[in-house]
Amino acid sequence: YVYCKYRACSMYDLKYPPKNYETNIQRRKVMNYPNRFTGKVAVVTGGAKGIGLAIAQRFVAEGGKIVIGDVCTDPYPAITEELGADNVVCQYCDVSVKEDVDALVAKAYEAFGGFDVMFNNAGINIFKDFLDFTIEDSDKIFNTNFHGVFFGSQAAAKAFIAHDTKGVIVNTSSINFRCVTPNTTCYAASKGAISMFTRGIAVELSKYGIRANCFAPGTTNTDMVGESARERFPHYTAKRLVIPRMAKPEEQAAVACFLASDDASYMSGETIFNVGVWGIF
Repeated sequence: YVYCKYRACSMYDLKYPPKNYETNIQRRKVMNYPNRFTGKVAVVTGGAKGIGLAIAQRFVAEGGKIVIGDVCTDPYPAITEELGADNVVCQYCDVSVKEDVDALVAKAYEAFGGFDVMFNNAGINIFKDFLDFTIEDSDKIFNTNFHGVFFGSQAAAKAFIAHDTKGVIVNTSSINFRCVTPNTTCYAASKGAISMFTRGIAVELSKYGIRANCFAPGTTNTDMVGESARERFPHYTAKRLVIPRMAKPEEQAAVACFLASDDASYMSGETIFNVGVWGIF
């Protein structure tokens, strides 16, 4: 077997390619399911750009409605124009503030009359040597990354239970809790906490029919990748990858939306790595 651009292929496949092979490849590149989220409403934090925006774009493309929360509100008019005012509502949300997160969930019911999926995606990093880290730096990371997931998961779970909805919670972790890179120690710790937290709520909320899963992106081409991480990527990170490039935000959104869908109905408490095979060798 050899590695092709879009799948593993046997030598037979290469010699005798299937009919409409190029068409099939193009179809694989899109892989949207137009009606998968018809009638569903989601909330995504950190949704103004990067992976969060890609999640919102895919969720709407597959038939759903979504509420976007972020502290960065400048992109909101363009996002609303792109996705359609009938499909998206954008609202300021600092996930380290419980009241902001509660208001985001309430907006889903107010705007769209329901709520089915919570994407706890907002996160920050501070790229700094551990010896220079302050407790204020650590608090800032954990208040956004971990407590944001705590507030979002709790608000979602309470809403699901109150409305008798068998909802889904999808949390964003990171490859960094499995493979730590320089200057990301507290960030990695916060993401490891999210993964274990997700396993815990998956157990506790199972009696209500609520699923909770986590996905752990590898290095993804977003604003979250700092200058130092970009500089070391070619000579440090890429050498540890079987697919030696940064992921695209939409590639991470594909995993998040899979976990949110009925296609993952037998999955809960899992952390799915989408990392270009980082950490296997």
